Amino acid sequence: MEATQVLVVSDRDEVCEVVTTAAAALGHEATVCEPEAVAGHWRTASTVFIGVDSAAEMAALELPRREQVYLVGADTGAAALWSVPLGAEVIVLPQGRNWLSSVLAGQLGGPGEVVAVLGGSGGVGASTLAAALAWRAADRGRPVALVDADRFGGGIDLLLGAERVPGWRWPRFATADGVLGDLREFLPVVDGVTVLSMARGPDPDLGREPTAAVLGSLQRVFDLIVVDPGRSGLPACREALRQAARTLLVVGGSVRGVAAAAQLVRVLAPQSADVVVRGLPRVRVPDDVVEDSLGLPVRARLRHDPTLPVAAERGERPALSRCRGGLGRACDLLLEAS
Repeated sequence: MEATQVLVVSDRDEVCEVVTTAAAALGHEATVCEPEAVAGHWRTASTVFIGVDSAAEMAALELPRREQVYLVGADTGAAALWSVPLGAEVIVLPQGRNWLSSVLAGQLGGPGEVVAVLGGSGGVGASTLAAALAWRAADRGRPVALVDADRFGGGIDLLLGAERVPGWRWPRFATADGVLGDLREFLPVVDGVTVLSMARGPDPDLGREPTAAVLGSLQRVFDLIVVDPGRSGLPACREALRQAARTLLVVGGSVRGVAAAAQLVRVLAPQSADVVVRGLPRVRVPDDVVEDSLGLPVRARLRHDPTLPVAAERGERPALSRCRGGLGRACDLLLEAS
């Protein structure tokens, strides 16, 4: 059976029209079907939209849980009632039309892989690893973008020494939603990496809609999008983690560092997550203890390197050492897994 990308299960014209129109704007056709015909498409569809009118029938089918399922309709009470049994997020119409377009832009926007680099606690070097991954990918000739979604991080352009490089920062996209065009001509480029950073000054108060819209646009033109989501748990952070095909969880290699990361995993629940252990002087928690505590595999270790914070303070590109435990070697291992 041919794979279905967008599946709509509803008898309501409004629901079917808004989904099929949004999909068509991205060059895709949505398949509309009755609940009894869903089983053949359930596993193959990239995204499933269920009208609130069909929610009870879908729940009765007891289909296996899957990601990218959305309840769509105007009845917020019924949507809230059925969202948990169906494992679905809720899109309220008509207010959520642009949000629905943003969802599809992220799912159908392009082949670019979104990788989130999440710090298990403060000061473990998640932003440094995100920048290093982007630089390493660019050195290999991959079109790559680095996205800063951390409202409280001070702007990743400072880490890159690019605070004076002209180009748009997040405040220009704070009200974006739906499907955006090619953003490359507007964004700064640093050492071959296109960068979207936060800015010092007024807080853009990013929501999930602009985050989804921007990431969807970048996926259409970049092979790799590295995101620094921060640890706030605010909508932009959660949307960046939801869009990520992989999450790299950077964990401080101490008992407290692992404990903090375990709590973060419980709160944010990143999907498809791997662990990168950041070494600390005179302290080492074995990999099997880290894995047992977090329920996640350790993919790389970074040795303690006192030159990295110095380079970050100066806005200099760190040395990507390929020795065992070096930043460059870790980036190579992580990129090979992409």
